[in-house]
Amino acid sequence: MILNRQDIPFAQSSSSEQVPPPYHFPNVSVHTFVWPIDISRVQAYCDQNFNLGSEEERGFTYRPAALWPYATLMFLDYPVMTSSNPYPLSLDDEVPYTDRGIIKQREVFVALPVIRFGTNPKTLVTETSLEWALPFIVVNNPVSSVCGREMLGLGKLLSDIDIGEGKYHGSFDGSVKLPGWSSLESSTPMEILEIVRVQTNPALPTFRTTRSPKTSLSTLFESREASVAIEEFANFSNFVSDMSLGMIPTNMRTIGLKQYRDAKDPERAVYQALVTCRSRYSNLSDFKMYDEADIHIQFNDIGTFNEILQVFLEVGGEPSGSPFYLQPVAGCRFTADIDFDQMRVIHSFAIDRDNGLPPIPAQSDLTAPWARPLKGFFGPLTHPKRNVE
Repeated sequence: MILNRQDIPFAQSSSSEQVPPPYHFPNVSVHTFVWPIDISRVQAYCDQNFNLGSEEERGFTYRPAALWPYATLMFLDYPVMTSSNPYPLSLDDEVPYTDRGIIKQREVFVALPVIRFGTNPKTLVTETSLEWALPFIVVNNPVSSVCGREMLGLGKLLSDIDIGEGKYHGSFDGSVKLPGWSSLESSTPMEILEIVRVQTNPALPTFRTTRSPKTSLSTLFESREASVAIEEFANFSNFVSDMSLGMIPTNMRTIGLKQYRDAKDPERAVYQALVTCRSRYSNLSDFKMYDEADIHIQFNDIGTFNEILQVFLEVGGEPSGSPFYLQPVAGCRFTADIDFDQMRVIHSFAIDRDNGLPPIPAQSDLTAPWARPLKGFFGPLTHPKRNVE
């Protein structure tokens, strides 16, 4: 039997919190902090979440972006969030999501640049792409948490997020609290515990700074005139993204593993796919840098938080029970409009099924965004939504 996946409608329900994409978020406040990372940890994360099965079966492999061995921690405050999907749902009794008003949220995530490489001469050219893995992402809005997991393949956790001004005018103070266990003892009760806190002095130029070494990028902002000039230059967000080869996350294409667990056999998956989407930053304004010597980042390496921190921090295999202090190499803040679009499955993994059901074959649509207009020169498009038996 030929089954066209495009003909299978999603069972929409008024009880669902899934808001259809794409999304538009204007006037978002962003604080960004960057630090060096051990790329072997990034490779371990890629192998566990993206490089499933054999390389020959997949036809691709994910590796760290060796030319940019840094992790990025971002605090975002969204005052307005809307669905910008122009197509109404076929539900007579429901108000279209574009007419339902707005929501707001705060979000914090760690982003790791990774590169997907094709495994033969043709795919090495057309399917190699820079993407951003988000091994840690939390939000304080339950609707966003559901949509991030169900639609974008991002492991969003619901959390308490505080974002505000610190001791001095123009400084920053942000923290994240999550449910967790303070120790690995079986009798330990779950609590709401702080996993990370970031505090800074005022943005440059300011007299409240310890002044980083003159080799630091932040020293360019110690002069008020230079600060204004560089701020205006940075407002060209697309130019900044292009000139950095996408390494500065003003135009991020995220990659996540979307999967569902087998209820009968919890160690098995009944569906696994790599899902990508684009977060595009525009109308960048109010760009300021912090002196990295005056940025204080503290992750709490306690209990079950240790498993999270092992991905992007040089912590041990067991929780130390004490704070892990991180010294960034750069930090900045800005305001921007953010749009989430171009969401698609780029690879679904083969799944064997029980009860005599036929296996589900792997399918791919891995062509890099820049090469998609040229796809016809290299052969037919293979897409996860093609007809299958």
